[in-house]
Amino acid sequence: MLTSLELANHFGLKLLNGDLESLKRRITVAELDRPGVELLGIFQFHEKDRIMLIGHKETALIKDSDPNFVYLNALKICSKECPAVIITHGDSCPEPIMRAAKETNCPIFSSDADTSRLSSDMYIYLAEALAPKTAVHACLMEIYGIGVLILGESGIGKSEISLDLIKKGHRLIADDRVDIRDVRGKLIGTCPESIYGMMEVRGIGIIDVTRMFGINSLSKSEKISFVVNLVSFDKREPLERVGMKTDRYEILGEFVPMVKLPVSAARSMSDIIEAAVTNFKLKDYGYDTGYEFQRRLTELQEKKRLERREAEMMVFHGQDKEPVVSMNPEPDVPSVQIGNINPESDLGKVHLVGAEHPKKGE
Repeated sequence: MLTSLELANHFGLKLLNGDLESLKRRITVAELDRPGVELLGIFQFHEKDRIMLIGHKETALIKDSDPNFVYLNALKICSKECPAVIITHGDSCPEPIMRAAKETNCPIFSSDADTSRLSSDMYIYLAEALAPKTAVHACLMEIYGIGVLILGESGIGKSEISLDLIKKGHRLIADDRVDIRDVRGKLIGTCPESIYGMMEVRGIGIIDVTRMFGINSLSKSEKISFVVNLVSFDKREPLERVGMKTDRYEILGEFVPMVKLPVSAARSMSDIIEAAVTNFKLKDYGYDTGYEFQRRLTELQEKKRLERREAEMMVFHGQDKEPVVSMNPEPDVPSVQIGNINPESDLGKVHLVGAEHPKKGE
C-alpha cells in the first residue's frame, strides 16, 4: 500500500497543509491530473482518486478567476478521495486552494521541480510502485544480457546450476525466491532485500555470491524474457525434438516463451541452458533453427520429386532407349521393299522397288 507520506519522502516534497491522518491517504492509481477544467467548474470527466498537479497555467487561471468560484470548485478537487495536491515550481499555494484543503484536510505539497519533469518522474515511480506483484520459487539469472527465470521442483538443482552459470560469467538476480512486478506489460524480477546476494547450496549452506565471485556477478533487477523449466529425465515422457513448438509460461497475465529441459547426471545443464538462451536470441532476431531445418527438408524432397519427374519424362519420349542393332549379316545393304510379282515374267521375277532392274543378258 502506497501512501501520500511515502510519495512525499521519495520526491522530497514540502508539506504545506495536512495532519498525520491526511498523510495516510492511499494512492491507488498511477495516473496524474492537472485540474484546469475542474477549476472552471467542469467535473464531467473528473477523476477523484488521482494526484493533482498545479503548475503555472493553473495558478494563472486561479488569479484571473473569482476567488469564491475557485474555492467552491476546489472543495470538489480536494475531496476525501484525492491523495494529494502538489504545487510545482516552488510556488506558494493559491489562497482558494489552501482554504478548501484546510476544510477537507487534504494534504498539499510543494516541489521545486517543473511540472513536466515531476509528472514524468512521478508516473514512472507510481507505475512501478503500484504494479501487480507476485512471488515464485525459482532462480533469476541474467544470461547473455536477458533475464532467464529458472523453474523446477525443489531439489532438482536450480541453485547448483545457477552457481555454475555465475562461474561462467553470468549474473545472479535472485535465488530461491523471485519477486515479480508487471510494469506496463514488462515483467520485472527482483530479489527480496533479506536474501539479496545470497545463495543456498545443498551440503554447504548459505554462500555470499558477492564476496566469492565479485560485485559484477550480481544485478538488482532484470526484465524476464525467457523461462527455463527443469524437469526430471523420463524416457517415457515425450519432449520437443525439432524445436518447432514454443511453449508459454503465464505470469501475472503475461506470457513468456518457455523451454522444458530434462535434467540427468550425464548432462551439463549450464551449457545446455546457454545453448537454449542463444537459440532463443536467434529466434528473436528472426532466425529459427527448427523452421530452417524443416525448410531444408522440404527443398530436398522437392528436388528429388523434380528429378523423378524428369526421369519419367525421358522414358516417355524414348530418350533413354538403347540404339537398335541390325541383324542383317551383310553390311551396307540398302533396305528394299518387296513389290508385286509380274505375271508376264517367265521366271516370275520379283521387282524390287527402289533397286535397278537387271539389263538383258545379265
